[in-house]
Amino acid sequence: MSNIVTSVDRRFVQRDVSTAREAESLKGKISVADMGSNIARSQPPSSSLSKQAVVNDRPQKKLSKRPTRFNDDDIEGDLTYVANTPVAREVLDLIMSWVQSYLEDVSHETIRSAADAILVAVKDQALKDSEKKKEVEDIVGPVTNEHFSQLESLCRRMPDIEENESPGKTGADDEIGVAVTFEGDDDDEGIDGLTDEEDEEDIDDEPSLQAPVETSQTLENESEIIKGTSTSENSKEATLPAHELDAYWLQRRLSPIFTDAHLLQEKTAQVFEILASPMSLGQAENEIMELFDFDHFDLAKFLCLNRSKIVWLTRFNRAETGIQRDAILSDMVSAGLQDIVDELRGTSQEKTGMDVDAPEEEPQEAELARRVKTSKLTPNLVDLDSLIFDEGSHLYTGGKITLPEGSYKSPPTKTYEQYNIPAPKKHYNPSEMFVRISELPEWTHPAFEGTASLNTIQSHVFPMAFGSEENLLICAPTGAGKTNIALLTILRAISQYRNARNNQFELEAFKIVYIAPLKALVQEQVREFGKKLAPFGIQVAELTGDRNLTKQQMSQTQVIVTTPEKWDVITRKSSDTSYANLVRLIIIDEIHLLHDERGPVLESIVARTIRRSEATGESVRLVGLSATLPNYKDVARFIRVEKGLFYFDASYRPCPLEQKFIGITEKKAIKRYQAMNDACFDKVMEYAGKQQVIIFVHSRKETAKTAKFLRDRASEEGVLNKFLKSDIASREILRSESELVSNSDLKDLLPTGFAIHHAGLRRADRSSAEELFAAGQVQVLVSTATLAWGVNLPAHTVIIKGTQVYNPQRGRWTELSPQDVIQMLGRAGRPRYDNYGEGIIITAHTELNYYMSLLNAKLPIESQFMSKLADNLNAEIVLGNVRTRDDAVEWLGYSYLYVRMLKSPSIYRVGENYSNDKFLVKKRLDLVHSALVALSQSRLVKYDEENGRIQSSELGRIASHFYISHTSIATYNNMLTPYLSPIEIFRIFSLSEEFKNIPVRQEEKLELSKLIEMAPIPVKETIEEPAAKINILLQAYICRLKLDGFALAADMVYVTQSAGRLFRAIYEICLGKRWAGLTRTTLDICKMVAERMWLSNTPLRQFPDAPAEVIRKMEASQMPWNRYFDLTDPAEVGQAIRVERAGSQVFRLLQQFPRLELNAQFQPVTPSLLRVELEITPKFEWNRNVHGSSESFIILVEDCDGEVILFSDTFVLKEQYATEEHIVEFTVPISDPIPPNYFVSVISEKWLHSEARLVMSFKDLIVPSKFPAHTPTFDLEPMQTSELNDKEYESLYPWKTFNRIQTQTFNTLYGSDSNVFVGAAPGNGTGVCAELAILRLWNESSDGKAVYVAPFEDQIQKKLLGWRFRLSSIHGGKEINKLTGELSNDLKILERSSLVLATPTQWDAISRKWHKRRNVQKVRLFIADDVHMIGGLNGSVYEIIISRMRYMSAQLESGLRLVALGVSLANGKDLGEWIGATSQTIFNFSPKERMYPLEIHLQSLGIPHHPSLMIAMARPTFQAVTTLADGRPSLIFVNDLKQCIDTSMDLQRLAFADCDSADIFRRVPLEELSNVSKIVDQDLADSVEHGIGYLYPAMSSRDRVIVEDLFNRNLIGILIATRETCWTSPKAQLVVVMGTQLYEGREHRYIDYPISELLQMIGRASDPSNSKTLILTNTTKRDYYKKFLNEALPIESHLNLYLHDAFIAEISERVITSPEDAVDWLTYSYFYRRLKLNPSYYGITDQSDNGLNEYLSELVETTLQDLSEAQLIEYDEDQEESPITVLNGAFIAAYYNISFITMQTFSLSLGARSKRRNILEIISSAAEFENIPIRNHEDLALSRLHERVPYKLSEPAPGTTRFKAFVLLQAHISRLTLPPDLVSDQKLILEKTLQLLSASVDVLSGNGHLNALQAMDLCQMVVQATWDKDSPLKQIPYFTDSIIERCNSEQ
Repeated sequence: MSNIVTSVDRRFVQRDVSTAREAESLKGKISVADMGSNIARSQPPSSSLSKQAVVNDRPQKKLSKRPTRFNDDDIEGDLTYVANTPVAREVLDLIMSWVQSYLEDVSHETIRSAADAILVAVKDQALKDSEKKKEVEDIVGPVTNEHFSQLESLCRRMPDIEENESPGKTGADDEIGVAVTFEGDDDDEGIDGLTDEEDEEDIDDEPSLQAPVETSQTLENESEIIKGTSTSENSKEATLPAHELDAYWLQRRLSPIFTDAHLLQEKTAQVFEILASPMSLGQAENEIMELFDFDHFDLAKFLCLNRSKIVWLTRFNRAETGIQRDAILSDMVSAGLQDIVDELRGTSQEKTGMDVDAPEEEPQEAELARRVKTSKLTPNLVDLDSLIFDEGSHLYTGGKITLPEGSYKSPPTKTYEQYNIPAPKKHYNPSEMFVRISELPEWTHPAFEGTASLNTIQSHVFPMAFGSEENLLICAPTGAGKTNIALLTILRAISQYRNARNNQFELEAFKIVYIAPLKALVQEQVREFGKKLAPFGIQVAELTGDRNLTKQQMSQTQVIVTTPEKWDVITRKSSDTSYANLVRLIIIDEIHLLHDERGPVLESIVARTIRRSEATGESVRLVGLSATLPNYKDVARFIRVEKGLFYFDASYRPCPLEQKFIGITEKKAIKRYQAMNDACFDKVMEYAGKQQVIIFVHSRKETAKTAKFLRDRASEEGVLNKFLKSDIASREILRSESELVSNSDLKDLLPTGFAIHHAGLRRADRSSAEELFAAGQVQVLVSTATLAWGVNLPAHTVIIKGTQVYNPQRGRWTELSPQDVIQMLGRAGRPRYDNYGEGIIITAHTELNYYMSLLNAKLPIESQFMSKLADNLNAEIVLGNVRTRDDAVEWLGYSYLYVRMLKSPSIYRVGENYSNDKFLVKKRLDLVHSALVALSQSRLVKYDEENGRIQSSELGRIASHFYISHTSIATYNNMLTPYLSPIEIFRIFSLSEEFKNIPVRQEEKLELSKLIEMAPIPVKETIEEPAAKINILLQAYICRLKLDGFALAADMVYVTQSAGRLFRAIYEICLGKRWAGLTRTTLDICKMVAERMWLSNTPLRQFPDAPAEVIRKMEASQMPWNRYFDLTDPAEVGQAIRVERAGSQVFRLLQQFPRLELNAQFQPVTPSLLRVELEITPKFEWNRNVHGSSESFIILVEDCDGEVILFSDTFVLKEQYATEEHIVEFTVPISDPIPPNYFVSVISEKWLHSEARLVMSFKDLIVPSKFPAHTPTFDLEPMQTSELNDKEYESLYPWKTFNRIQTQTFNTLYGSDSNVFVGAAPGNGTGVCAELAILRLWNESSDGKAVYVAPFEDQIQKKLLGWRFRLSSIHGGKEINKLTGELSNDLKILERSSLVLATPTQWDAISRKWHKRRNVQKVRLFIADDVHMIGGLNGSVYEIIISRMRYMSAQLESGLRLVALGVSLANGKDLGEWIGATSQTIFNFSPKERMYPLEIHLQSLGIPHHPSLMIAMARPTFQAVTTLADGRPSLIFVNDLKQCIDTSMDLQRLAFADCDSADIFRRVPLEELSNVSKIVDQDLADSVEHGIGYLYPAMSSRDRVIVEDLFNRNLIGILIATRETCWTSPKAQLVVVMGTQLYEGREHRYIDYPISELLQMIGRASDPSNSKTLILTNTTKRDYYKKFLNEALPIESHLNLYLHDAFIAEISERVITSPEDAVDWLTYSYFYRRLKLNPSYYGITDQSDNGLNEYLSELVETTLQDLSEAQLIEYDEDQEESPITVLNGAFIAAYYNISFITMQTFSLSLGARSKRRNILEIISSAAEFENIPIRNHEDLALSRLHERVPYKLSEPAPGTTRFKAFVLLQAHISRLTLPPDLVSDQKLILEKTLQLLSASVDVLSGNGHLNALQAMDLCQMVVQATWDKDSPLKQIPYFTDSIIERCNSEQ
């Protein structure tokens, strides 16, 4: 009597999350009368649906529950033993593990079936032990006695079944038949969709096949038809007719489930409430299933599919009055349910134009369909999961299959049926002409070396492939020569970039992408195309998951062969679009992959490519290569093929294929498995001794098992000799070869004529098997699919034994993909030897339908896009291609899904409610809306359902870039918390959506139990849960453990393939949340997965060549890893590791291990902000084989507790700079009270244990006190211009009143002579403040001079033109001039001028001798504009001249007035007091006070690679100028000229994409832009024609005037300006700052724009109506800019860094004659004032007066000592009152304004032997050139110039200012043409060169060296731009080379 409970009465089961509670009483819940009433529950439940309803539309999406274990109910066939108790399940698991150890690589179903058969045999008491053992061996093969005893022991523990129970299910029949119908027989069921209960009926109804069955002859005049699933019919079965619904329909439907009346009423109400709720369809299903105790899934699904009808019609029928019913009907119409109302009234109409054979839409109409706006449509939520095809690539929607004429069915055997399809007649047309290679252009011939002519297909396609740019779709059989067609299109593409004169190609102008589905195919095509394209210099490279290309390699490659997923990832990132822009041809091999689960990737790629092509106007040719398929026209429409569609049927196959389909009819899995072996043997024997056979199996172990089975079976039957040739020589060859191979299985098989082939064999063994088979020595070769994809080895016959292969993504055994089957059968037939080939497929009987349709072009290609709709939409949103819901609807119109929905609406659930929607706009709207809601709920996007706007989030970017589903990202985001341990992190990883289908199989539990004990990280879940399995598999992978189970190993591969990117995503999320501890932990896990090692392992494991013995001993050692770096030689290392012979090798590896040394300097900028300068020094040896071209590190700054990340950034160390120091600057916040320290860490993103950590101690840090409040803006009556009391002055201003700031400062500036500081935001009219001070001076003094100083020459020039025009005629005339920089001329200008304008450097030169120059002493007004630049570049010079003017005024008591103007400053009070202003004359307004209102938008992008960042900024810039500018002018600031050009092109491209025109920024017709033809710069002229101009420093003045005029008149809408022009550029309504970093070439890094420049850029937004500014920056700088855009700018002094130069100037003029004078002079500086207020900024730790004095004294002493050592002065610090004596060097430096460092260089380097080349080198090394910009990638241009100039450097260093100055100086003398950027740099160099040469003349002559003449000559050459060897005529203006040549010829 069995004690097994076979079912549960779920009426008494209450679901409770609590696990520990007391036993519950059944009192009152059950009566004696009920005992035994549910006996019917033990019977198999019968389907409530009719026989026709069994085959429904397609299997619906199951509940989104993770599979936990396989259910025996899912096993096909009868099972005798079902484990329903824990003990029984445990025993069964052990038995299945035992079975798996023998059967190995078979499905779970087979193992379960075998275990059941073994249990029956072993527990059969009628059998003896020997008989039992034989029964078991018949199932699993030979078994040892010991193992059999173990099996018996296990079987005895298994509970018996009841004796009176008949095993198995009732009603089943052992026999099975196939319902084969002929034309006209429409009533018979097809092969698919048969249930067990139907088999007998179908067999009885099956028409007899008398003649074909008995004689196996071909059927005459009839073709066999095999019917498939009809989707359209099934969709009707899921529909509930409206007339069947009444008020109590739902209660009646639930009554069979809930028999109790009270419970029935309660459940009915609950179900109705769920259906009526607004919850999603999936959630409603889950809720109802929970009410049903997770039973009756079909009913729950049926209710949810008809929820609208059930809810509304139940309400309708419950209504008591007609008024209520009418109101309900009205509500239904409002809710969009008109179709239900029509059906209820009986007015619903038949679908029109929506059936399967819908007429084809014209391409032009499809284009219109994509452009439809949806603003008037209301989107509805749909259940996207229910629209997914669960069958994946196994989906069949083709209906009936008509087999070719001559097909027949062989007589059935006991275990299988066979269908035969004859080989088609080979295509032959004697009149066809083949294209000979000689007919092609001669330059193409090397690509076809060894080929005389194209074949039939290639010749037919040739005119279109090579002679046009049409898109192509080639549908042709395998082996038909599609690769050469691809080659023709490649040659066509590269021909566009060929120079016919020299046969050279413009290789940098194009790229070609070849997409293949498998890595093996990718590698094969790389070899093929690499060889054929090598003669043209074309580089072909592989781009797959196994092989990445660096950006440099990508740029050097012309043909990229890749997989769909990899190219999708590349094009998903906006940072990589620079390469995508160059793509001109994309070839998609095996495009029928659209039908596969990977199909959405292809759809996404094609849609993205076509949209981009249409957007840019740049044509990208698409070429699709495919096998034959029925709906090829749909695929052609998808890739926009118009004329290039070619379809070739099977007759074009080089060797026609005869097909045989064998369907195994056995029901039990183990019998089916055995029957496949038998069938395979039968087929092999048919060809034994006649033809060679390749047998494809689907695992490595199965190759040997199958081969040995065939050999042993042949041996048993005595037919083994048929597989061997009769001659002795052949047998001897096999025997000798078997001795040479290393694989034991191959060694055993070869002598008998059998061989195996798979990727696990050594290369030599595989080659041996291939060669023997090719030579005909081996008759039967059993192989995996590697032979199908990687090696071209045909055979007459190919057998595919079994069609199920394990799919880890689905967690089960699935059918072979179509491309695998086609590729395998492609090996059948040898074109030169066979008239036809034979392909045999052995599969389950139920799969015959699918494979027959597949191989006979009857399998329609459907779209699987719905399964990835949300994720692919997210990728487009992140990329910026979709910004609104309308964009998403349009994007979906480019998909293959859209093509198929139009063609076959019923398959894609396009119901009657869309019948009037010709282009399915509403359907697409519903789909994208539902996807957007899902993404929004997962927080991947921000979706405004009202207006349809979409914005990507950081989570969305992570999901897109790491190729992760939105559900996984949502899981991570919800479950991650700051303090998780690795235990929880591994658990969260295991819950990823990517692993949802991985189950726990019974046979795996034993192995998993062993693995869990070895797992270093504990697993919380039980072994029954899939999460535990995933966790264990990942840890086993890291531990490098080998797994036994085939499926388990495949699961591990799948898990670990995804682990890297999933953990990277988790790491990115943690980093974004600024969780320090978790960020470190997740980064470590990322590296552990990548390196397959734990933190406890030795880091030496990361070196591939590290000896195993050393690793083992180091891991056993207790010596800390860091201690190894203290060892100084190999001998010490050998002793430490206890392997002395490996000492040298390990010492070398230790030197190569990435280590960094850190040093940090920090300065408080404000009370709450620190500026940090981090110095990173590499301390390891670079090995390119180990480190590649670069190493990436992450910089983390953590708070004192190590919990919060205050700053993070990426640091990339490049190989060429691996020995240099690197500087990284950043800011971090600091709190009050001051924390004790921060931690700075630089961690390798690749190497475990590679981390440098530094503690920044704040022990002596003194932060500045809080800044004083800003000057309030009073609400004063605007000051009238009449208050100037001078009509001439009033006429200067076109307005009647001054603005608020001018009004508030008017009385001080115009009514007094006080020193004044005015600080206000740019654009507030501070220039007028300067004019008021000047007018005040001219009112009070007629002879006093005014000096206006501004930082930049362009500012001075612009101001000069304006003031000369407006002020020069005042009071009888005022002379206004600017200084030139030439001293003698400047003295004259100063003498005659009333107002002088100068830069700080110019005024510094003229004011140094102030006590000797009366005109300098006459200055009564000194205006310092943009005085905040004291804290910027060259700010020390600005500070020095202001300090000098203060000192002069104090010494002379001249009454000099100082007026300082600048932006709003945080420490404006300090600066004002420094210039002598009082609290009443300091006007430091808030930065928010502006004359015109200004909106500032700050947007950050998280892209560390700067060029990629700039590419990504193009779209937000375009959006800003189109949405924020309101049709007014827009000004865009970029870094350099190259970026100007690139941005202009990007804006034109985006304009064309969005508005179908690149000219939207041009405000007038082109002919009205008359001045465009006068523009010299052709690139600029082209850009202006499209309405976009740009400014850059080196442009011609005429070009600048034209462009600024067009912009100011709003004739062009956009002006792009480089950073340097921000001080003088025009103003605009919108300003976009596109990037805030510039490249610092000397330090090989990007540095931030100065805040002062950024404020100046913002100040250009000055429009009375509404000014706007958008600042685009990288994420790491967002907080920094946000702070200073909301607060005022603090400035500090840099005088201490340039004190040597300041002292030289003052010492040479005897202003400073002693250290005391130097200290006294410093007290006039801004530096002195800031020392007291921010001591820590300048390194002062003692804030007292004594501490300050000591600091100044030490600073002065050190500076004077440096000058003395440089022999510029004489000074003895040991003598108390030692005077400072000036030497010649100081006079030279002061006179020529040359820096201290340069003079030191001259003194040490210039000598008697210095030649011209030496002088050039020394001049080029001057410190004055250090500020010359070094741009990224300009080293190539400079290197080319270096080759053309006369003098060469012995050790050229293109990345240095010395090299650049050396080259450009000679380029000037040689009159070489330079690009604009280098022209501007050359101008800066020449400005300083003459001074430096003159100084060198003085130095040499002062030392008595005659070679001073060499320096003089060089000086003349620079002036005349002529070498001394050139013709003297070159010095005459306008004498060109041609004129000089004519003059010479006349002589």
